[in-house]
Amino acid sequence: MALVSDDRRLARTRVHASGAPRPMLRTTSGVRVSISPTPTLAAVPRHRRTARLVITAAVVLFSFMLGAAAFQTHLSRRQLTLDQLDRDIRTAHEKYDELRRERAELRSPGRLVAEASALGMQLATRTEFMQLSPEAVAAVQQSAGGVFDSGLATDPTGFTEFGLVKSIAGGTP
Repeated sequence: MALVSDDRRLARTRVHASGAPRPMLRTTSGVRVSISPTPTLAAVPRHRRTARLVITAAVVLFSFMLGAAAFQTHLSRRQLTLDQLDRDIRTAHEKYDELRRERAELRSPGRLVAEASALGMQLATRTEFMQLSPEAVAAVQQSAGGVFDSGLATDPTGFTEFGLVKSIAGGTP
């Protein structure tokens, strides 16, 4: 036990520069702590700008998404209308083609001959022209609402009238 006590004694003493052991003193300096009985509270300004920006962006994004959904709905409704119109046009073309075929059958010479024969008509063996009185021609013209003179030569291009106007105006036709 003597060894242990000597080691402890040496551990508690420090050798000084003069070679003499010096006792080690533990001294602590006091910590100055100023603890107030009530903590000081301060109001910190909130950063509402970020929250407002996030809310505004969310509202704008929601508006765009709602607008896109409405636009897509409008487009699909219009497409349904276009599809229905295409079907109607296709049906009308088919009906038109059917009516043209029926008209061609009704106007065919073979069918006309058959119908005429059923009514008791016969093929003509000779052709002759009839002379109409001027009073009958006038009555037909009056009932038709226009004057038709078969004696006038018609110019399909209309240059005869142009030439007449130019000759009256003094120019060459």
